[in-house]
Amino acid sequence: QFSTCHACASVRRSPNMLRRARAPSRLSSRVRARDAQRRDNTIARASSSSMDVPSLASVADKYDVFLLDQFGVLHDGKNPYPGAIDAARALASMGKSYIISNSSRESSGTIEKLTTMGFNAAWFAGAKTSGDCAKAFILAAAADAVDVVSNGTSLPTSDVKSSCPVRDAIVRGVERRGKAKCAHVTWSARGAITLGDDVNAVIDVVDAASDDDIDFILIHGTEAFGRGDGADAIETPIDDIKAFVERSARRRVPVVVANPDFVTVSGDALVTMPGTLGKWYTDAFECADAASSASSYVRLMGKPDAIIYDALLRDVEQTAGTSVDKTRVLAVGDSLEHDIVGASRAGIDALFIRDGIHAADVARDGADGVVDAFLARNVEARVKFHTAKFQW
Repeated sequence: QFSTCHACASVRRSPNMLRRARAPSRLSSRVRARDAQRRDNTIARASSSSMDVPSLASVADKYDVFLLDQFGVLHDGKNPYPGAIDAARALASMGKSYIISNSSRESSGTIEKLTTMGFNAAWFAGAKTSGDCAKAFILAAAADAVDVVSNGTSLPTSDVKSSCPVRDAIVRGVERRGKAKCAHVTWSARGAITLGDDVNAVIDVVDAASDDDIDFILIHGTEAFGRGDGADAIETPIDDIKAFVERSARRRVPVVVANPDFVTVSGDALVTMPGTLGKWYTDAFECADAASSASSYVRLMGKPDAIIYDALLRDVEQTAGTSVDKTRVLAVGDSLEHDIVGASRAGIDALFIRDGIHAADVARDGADGVVDAFLARNVEARVKFHTAKFQW
């Protein structure tokens, strides 16, 4: 009955709400009891469907392929977690391990970075990042292609040719000027994202202040506005970036979010990630037009969207030379909203690592409390197993 619009801090009432509110319902107590029972049943099903396991070793023999998140699972962005190196080594002997990461950067440097933390590159059969998917999407849209390959990431027709304001904006920009005009939100302290010659051939990074002449927004980071490869990014307060994103949402400038995570671990801290900007965009968009959905204007290039799972599983199949049996694939991650929901949508089992971004929630509410409450709110999600840490 009530819908709160966070972007404009107003509360809307549906037609005839007051009239209905004054009319007491004889069934209200029965309805409340029924709804409470449904909630209890949902929580009971959620609780019974997930198993607390002591370590990875207790479930690994059920699977042949492992899709591993990085941040919050293998390392904290700076150092490996205790036991993670031993677990990765042991897992490699059980099957094929792949990194699946909501990282804005391309996967070419992903495994190399892991080696600097003490992991062995030979333990991983490959990697796929949301940055790979963002790049492939832009190139495919710009070429209006059936299948474009960028750094091993191929996107089929359905991923780019369906009705999509983002894809259409890129295509129009390229058709009109030879390049689409893009506002680029990137990193500064964490290291600006390099777009590469192939992307630079089809887009121009323009000043974010030139709002009226932007085809789409590419969000790689949350710290600065990019000025193109070779030029220093302009470090910008997060509140100013938020204002730009919300203004763009009201103007319906579409967005590519190259990392859908809301936050990530960095040592003992949590860092705001591009997915938060995507959420701000969605809130402002739907506040401006409550009858419309922002979902088609915001393309998420990583978990929980199917785009990254489809791309990685195609790689797995190409490597194996055979189709993947999804019942023998296990995803391991620490984000309920991204790793767990994404794996569930992809039709594969998930192991939730509790001591990642949800560590404070688990410490406050207990592991079962956090998992059960989340599953009760997200009926599509399934947690097959949960454990404290990525350890053998």
